[in-house]
Amino acid sequence: MNNFINGVFVEDENGFVYADSGYLDAEQVEIKTELVYQLQQLIDDLGIPHSQAAELIGKPESWLSNLLDGKIRDISQTTIRESLVRLSSLHL
Repeated sequence: MNNFINGVFVEDENGFVYADSGYLDAEQVEIKTELVYQLQQLIDDLGIPHSQAAELIGKPESWLSNLLDGKIRDISQTTIRESLVRLSSLHL
């Protein structure tokens, strides 16, 4: 599995890099990271700039930039998932 920790790409052999790194909420971090990866893939697939993606999901561009840079600790899984769903509805 490929992951980002604090914005740095990490390739993990056992699939649970955050637990191995001592994160207390490792499972949540893994889920959020996967959702952020999916969001970035969707933005790339749509071929839109981050500014437009942020507008479409109803968030400031700085929020989206921070999220895509791996600053996920203070952002709920639900919020990330809702952003992905909003943007996915445009990709049908």
